[in-house]
Amino acid sequence: MKRVALLVLAGLVGLSAAGVARDAKAFLGKWEATIETPRGTNEVVMELTGSEEELKGTWTDTRGSSELVDVKVTDGTLSFKRNVEFQGNSFTLDYTATVDGDTMNLTMTTPRGERQITAKRVE
Repeated sequence: MKRVALLVLAGLVGLSAAGVARDAKAFLGKWEATIETPRGTNEVVMELTGSEEELKGTWTDTRGSSELVDVKVTDGTLSFKRNVEFQGNSFTLDYTATVDGDTMNLTMTTPRGERQITAKRVE
């Protein structure tokens, strides 16, 4: 009985790890978005690479390129942070995202509230 329980537990752990791999893979690639701001349109390219064990990413927009921080996928939701400097102020933006095929729906949390962003996969 003990052996059967261990085999079942090992199988569940394996299925869970496979689920994480599928979740992370769904986010990998190059994504583009257009963000309307009070200062005008901001074209964004986000690129996510790596694996479920170590996700990495970059964010490139009109102000330059920056590395994404604390990139991870949990229960099908991507989360990451971006450190930003703007007009002499430094702050951190928090993001969460879900993916549906080649569309990523992001929520960006700023010191002034939340903003919804839709990105399309380009690679």
